[in-house]
Amino acid sequence: MIVANIKDAQRYYGINPSFEKAFEFLKTLNETFDTGSVKGDGFKANVSVIKTSDHTPDGEPKKLEAHRDYLDIHYCIEGFEAIGYADIDSLVQVTEYDAQQDYLLLNGDMSKVVLGKGDFCIVFPEDAHAPAMCVGSAKNIKKAVVKIKDKFMR
Repeated sequence: MIVANIKDAQRYYGINPSFEKAFEFLKTLNETFDTGSVKGDGFKANVSVIKTSDHTPDGEPKKLEAHRDYLDIHYCIEGFEAIGYADIDSLVQVTEYDAQQDYLLLNGDMSKVVLGKGDFCIVFPEDAHAPAMCVGSAKNIKKAVVKIKDKFMR
């Protein structure tokens, strides 16, 4: 997992061939950018407004999600977001892997990192993550999630 600010994004361009284009797209985003899906060269993105919570709608603590084929860049456009994370090998899998959605859920202990305006984190397939967790009381955040094919797929 990498946590940084968009002003330092160029440091990470060499990790994946699609990073430069994805980060240059993220640099164009601000509070007035419309929500919705965007497809770029080598990446797909979704910009949304989300209400943060440490629990699912049914009141259960959030589970961690993980991917096998894609990595995510979570970028905070407005507000604050905590993201839970843990290495997948330290967790218990609670759903079967869905290859079509590249998605599985896991349970276990997690650490948290807080993202503010302009901050991003890159989560790789070994990084299970629980996005959209609240910082203080629940609030709306505006964020983008970019998905990029991982060149080092597990």
